[in-house]
Amino acid sequence: MLTSATAAELVDALRAVIRSGRAVQHHAYLREDLPPGAIALLALLRREGEQRLGRIAEHLDVDPSVISRQVAPLERAGLVRRRPDPGDGRAGLLAVTEDGDRYLCAHQERWAEVVATALTDWAEEDAEALIAGLHRLTHDIRAVRDLAALADS
Repeated sequence: MLTSATAAELVDALRAVIRSGRAVQHHAYLREDLPPGAIALLALLRREGEQRLGRIAEHLDVDPSVISRQVAPLERAGLVRRRPDPGDGRAGLLAVTEDGDRYLCAHQERWAEVVATALTDWAEEDAEALIAGLHRLTHDIRAVRDLAALADS
């Protein structure tokens, strides 16, 4: 079992990674007019296909109002399109456009270059172990969050 000191050190390390990512984010962003969550939203739509805004919010663990604010500049930029949901005309379905897919690919390529440069001295096995650990951490944190949500209801 993890000690509280190790857990606190892990939290500090994760915060440092997030700060480092934010520091280089502007180098990977090809457009300044898009919200910070644009890439996550575009990646989700490419991976999962057309989605309702509420479902996108669930996937990204944010309030639906956050998604609504992020969608407007993406629509203006032509990176996503919205159409009425055939099952419920009051709701809309959002999908990534070809321009959005191209933008996402270019962004991901630039980030991959940054990471590859940063990890030049890493062995492939070390990077794979980190990836596996991060996926496990994400899964376990979500499981705890879901248990807490059940206990609150």
